[in-house]
Amino acid sequence: MNRRDDNYYDDRLQDIKLDEITSSERNKDVLQKFHHGDPNLTNLLVDMRREGDSDDESDDEDEIIFTTDYELGTDDLGWLGFYIGRSEHLIKLNIFDLPYHPAELHDEQMDALTRGISRNRSIVELTIDHDIRDVGFRNMCNFVGENNNLRSLDLMHVKPENESAQHFALMLEQRQSKSLQRLALQDNDLGDEEIEAIATALSRQASLEELVLMENDFGRLGCVALGTTLERWQAPNLKQLVLSYNNTDDAGLQALVAGLVNYINLEELQLSYNHSITAVGLRSLAAFFQSEHCCLEEFEMAGVYFGDEGAIALADGLVGNTSIESMTMYIDSIESTHFRTAPLITEVGWSAFSKLLCDTSSVNNNYVSNHTLTNISNNFLGHEQPPAIAQNYLELNRCAIDGVNVAMIKILTHHPDLEMEPFFKWNLKCLPLAIRWFDMVRESPEELLEIREEQEVNPFPIHVNMAVEKLTTEELGSMECSAMYKFVRAMPMLVLNGFRGKERGSRKRKTRDR
Repeated sequence: MNRRDDNYYDDRLQDIKLDEITSSERNKDVLQKFHHGDPNLTNLLVDMRREGDSDDESDDEDEIIFTTDYELGTDDLGWLGFYIGRSEHLIKLNIFDLPYHPAELHDEQMDALTRGISRNRSIVELTIDHDIRDVGFRNMCNFVGENNNLRSLDLMHVKPENESAQHFALMLEQRQSKSLQRLALQDNDLGDEEIEAIATALSRQASLEELVLMENDFGRLGCVALGTTLERWQAPNLKQLVLSYNNTDDAGLQALVAGLVNYINLEELQLSYNHSITAVGLRSLAAFFQSEHCCLEEFEMAGVYFGDEGAIALADGLVGNTSIESMTMYIDSIESTHFRTAPLITEVGWSAFSKLLCDTSSVNNNYVSNHTLTNISNNFLGHEQPPAIAQNYLELNRCAIDGVNVAMIKILTHHPDLEMEPFFKWNLKCLPLAIRWFDMVRESPEELLEIREEQEVNPFPIHVNMAVEKLTTEELGSMECSAMYKFVRAMPMLVLNGFRGKERGSRKRKTRDR
């Protein structure tokens, strides 16, 4: 590769003729804006898929498009890199689908483009979705280490060599600024050795809110290194962790859980298509799910085929969790080798989820059932589907979003004749609470009916509608009378003495009034 001198573009700047160095009017206009320091050029999209002089506009009204149609003798990318390096106004840069020239020329173009970008200090968000070659990745290392304004970095399909990945980790480790909030290294073939180095470098980046390392090639050792870093972070801000499409196994998952167990901000965890995870690894998730700090809302395990044993492990791990709203676990291709050998999730596994959502064995177990989980996405292509009862409970849990007390509805649906004996030890002190509880029950179905009436299509399944109608009829009054009767029957003298005491108090007041 013929690498251009660092002063190549500076030396030619005075005599530049944009018509001669660009391949389209659109690109000439963009470079003209850079040349004159246009303060409005803050958001740039570089995309080969756009035609050079077409009227194709970006979906982002603030985004300016730079196309990359290649013509022999033009140097669009080299000059673009040069001007980006000089810009003090560019904030957001997205690079997609650059043209593939002959190998040597492509390397030269990538070197010129990325060397220029590496000098920029104003960019806040950078996305590169293209193989910028190892030379391009090396240039970006300096950008990462020295741009103190950088908040978001996405590098996809870059595929650096091991030595360059190690250099990237070094620059990340030496980074003084704590501004970085998102780091995404996707489909870069990073193995255990590279991830170990990057994980170590991340030990100083506890400000990260999003960490995406999907579609790489690391396994247990990489996960152990990540788990160690996650555990060492003080007051972490991490909200999203995406580790899908790697080689994580049970031991790797256990190491990750050990690092996450005290995280108070993590809202999304993706572990899809790590085929080596089994029920053994899934059991370790209980420590995280049941932690008082857990605020996870979305959990994805698509393409992890764990069968009944894994389903039971997941359901047991979710006992007591009050944050997770959505789970994804499905098989997307019936042709998959993993699918053909995957253990089935049968009625046994799904019954564990039904029990999680509504344990009817007692009123207390029903009350502490899961009323938060609203969605289990699945497409098992021939596997046993979730039973209707589980789907009904998920639908009912969705009603809780509208302020409805779902636990009450579940309890009275399955325990119409409430057992009151456990409350007798407090004598009649619980009687007013019981009356208030029934008043609250009446309010919940009314809210459900209002929600239903607002929808053109009935949003609730038959199971939920039956519960609503049941609790808005005279049957609820019968339940309340039955509960009150049990108090009176168990403590007749207390009730009678309470009535007499009230009567005596009334007589004394009348005497004083005279």
